[in-house]
Order: sequence, then structure tokens, then C-alpha cells
Amino acid sequence: MQQLIGKPIDKKNIGLSKLLYGLRQELDIYCLIGINLDIINRRGVGKLFFGHIQKLALDSITLNICKIYEKEKTKFPLNSIDGVFHHLFEESPKAWDNSKLNAFIQKYDGPSDINSTINALDSTIKGFRKRYKSELISFATFRHKVVAHSEYDFNQDELPSCDVMEKLFLFGADFYELISDSFVGVGAFDLTAARRVRQSLKRIFQELGLEDIKTDLTN
Repeated sequence: MQQLIGKPIDKKNIGLSKLLYGLRQELDIYCLIGINLDIINRRGVGKLFFGHIQKLALDSITLNICKIYEKEKTKFPLNSIDGVFHHLFEESPKAWDNSKLNAFIQKYDGPSDINSTINALDSTIKGFRKRYKSELISFATFRHKVVAHSEYDFNQDELPSCDVMEKLFLFGADFYELISDSFVGVGAFDLTAARRVRQSLKRIFQELGLEDIKTDLTN
């Protein structure tokens, strides 16, 4: 089995995990404030402060989603999904665990006929990007015209929902885990369980006297 620890694909995948970790924390801040906005308003404590923090979180969410889904460029290698896959395609290693690879492809509606695992994974990634093409364009437009620059007289429709943001995060987290476990051969960090910022923000709400605090969008 080809050893990929310390190779560019491993280093890029670690870089991708850092982007995803940041996105996880930002999503928790943005969505936790959002689903408790009525409680915050009724309590009358920190309304302007939490509104500002939520705005900053949204800007950061936008930047990280754009980074995670940015296409690889020859001149500027990226720690994006596409950047990681670029090295996977070049190395063409055999998977350590085909069951995890097949599970990922099936979970995200990839091709049922898997003659080439690399091609099947490529098709799965492209299919997911196609399903969320309009949402990714929306984030890219907001990033370019509002976050990175300040375009005069630009009006943006509402950005995609927290649910869409979560789906974009989960796909990236699953991809990172797949590369770590099935190709690099090292145990992946559990990005989906890294929710310490959410717990910290919940404790702040409790200290401020907020009651019936929601911590999940389904609550």
C-alpha cells in the first residue's frame, strides 16, 4: 500500500480540516444566535452585540465555504476539496478501506457502477457541486462583492439557509475523513463532534438569564 503520510495530499487534507473546523465553529455561532433570536430580543440583553457577532460569523462562513469549494489552480495550490482531490488523482493510490469509499459514494448519490474508484469519487464530488451550484455561486458573489470588497449599490438576496450551510460542511467533513482513513491511512479528527464553541456560547446565554435555549435547528 502506498504511503502518503507527509505527502502533499496529506498536508492539504490537514489544511482542509482546519478550514472545516473553523466553519463548524462559525456555523454554531451564527445558527445558535439565529434560532434563539426571539429569546434574546425578549430578554433585551445583548441584542446589538449578538447581532454584530452573527454578522461577523456569516462573513467568516462565506469565506470558508468559498475556500473549501474553490477549484484548484496550477499556480496557487489550495487546501480545498478540489485541491486535495487533485493530488489524489495524480497519485492514484489504492484505498485502504474500500467499504468507506463505497459508503461515501453511495451517501452522496455517486455512480453505482464503480470501475475506477478515483473516477467514481470525482463524479460524486462533481455531482454534489452541481446540486448546490446556485448556493455556491451565491456565497461566492457575497464574498466578492461584500466581504472581500464593497461594491457600490450591490443588493444581495438572502444567503442559503443554515440547513444548506450544514450540508456543505458535512460533505467537506466526510470527504476529509474519507481521505484520511481510506487513502492516507491515519485516523481522522471528528469534525462533526467539535462543538465546544457552541457549548461555550450556550453557557453565556444561560449566564445572561436566557431560558429555553435551543441548540439545534430541529428543536
